[in-house]
Amino acid sequence: MNVVEKRDFIHRHLHNADESLINSLYETLQKNRALKQKLTNRAQKSEQDIKDGRVFSREELE
Repeated sequence: MNVVEKRDFIHRHLHNADESLINSLYETLQKNRALKQKLTNRAQKSEQDIKDGRVFSREELE
C-alpha cells in the first residue's frame, strides 16, 4: 500500500477511531512536526555558520 492509499484509508476510517487512537495520532503528528522544525532550524543555522566561516577543519577537531 502506498502513501496515498494509506492516507485515503485513514481518512475514510477516521470517524470510527476511538479517542485514545485519535490522541495517539495527534501526539505523534505533533512530535513529528516539532522534530521537523527543530531539524530545519539546525540546518539553517549550520548553513549560516558555513557562510560566515564558522567552521573547523578535521585536524582542529582532532
